[in-house]
Amino acid sequence: MMRSLSLISTTLVGLLLVASAFLKAWDADTFAHVLQQYGAKGFSVAAPVLIFTEAVLGMLLLLRVQPRKTAWAAVIFLVIVSLGFAYGVLFQGIEDCGCFGELSYRYATKPWMTFARNAVLLCIALPPIFDQPIRKKTPTVKILAAMIVGAAACFCCGLSMNQSFRLPRLPFHETEDVRPTMDKLLAVYPFSTDSSYVVYLFSFSCSYCQNSFANVQQYQQFKLVDKVLGVAVEDEKEQERFFRIYQPQIDILTIPKDTMAQITSTLPIALLIQANYIRSIESGLIASPGIFMK
Repeated sequence: MMRSLSLISTTLVGLLLVASAFLKAWDADTFAHVLQQYGAKGFSVAAPVLIFTEAVLGMLLLLRVQPRKTAWAAVIFLVIVSLGFAYGVLFQGIEDCGCFGELSYRYATKPWMTFARNAVLLCIALPPIFDQPIRKKTPTVKILAAMIVGAAACFCCGLSMNQSFRLPRLPFHETEDVRPTMDKLLAVYPFSTDSSYVVYLFSFSCSYCQNSFANVQQYQQFKLVDKVLGVAVEDEKEQERFFRIYQPQIDILTIPKDTMAQITSTLPIALLIQANYIRSIESGLIASPGIFMK
């Protein structure tokens, strides 16, 4: 009976860990930004380490390599990440653990649900610890297979993070909590997860907005992102004047003043968005992207 529970346990936990590793690796840059929210930009370097560890640990469980020791390692890993998330919730206001990459953001749950899920996983991981140890010698091919899967996860992680390095080097300052802003933007425009954007929030009558408009358009002219989108406060009279003078070459969406106030209290601002995640924000005078190009 215990041997059957142990087999089910290692299979379930192993599958979840491998799936979690590759989902994070698919959008590693977002996961790196989540880690930065814990207090330091340097925390982002832990992203590939955690992804590799999770992938290897999951494969060792699936292949039943020293199941008792591997189960202990899984329990310790789950306890450490749960304690880390608890610190983020209590002291940094973090609500999304980023455990399953983009899915964590799309279907974000309350923090207590993340803790409940981890508690269930801990319980599921326990049976192999109480099972009789397997006295067989571990085949080298199993360890090699686990390492190859871990390396594949790191490779995906590198490709994913490299995508953001090809985006324009905007002089943006990082924001502390960009997810609510992204949710409000998704309510006014259908952003695509596989595209990159510069979204310019502005007013037709704002002088700073007008001064920066030509620079913002250059991000599309230089093809530094897939799309540049203007989002302006509704004002028919000023809009007619603005279009007549500046002849916009980008799509401009107008929204009510109240809706804009819910998104931001500062105009103009430019948002760099990739995979439905705001990477960074610049406010005030927006610089030309030409000065950041080699």
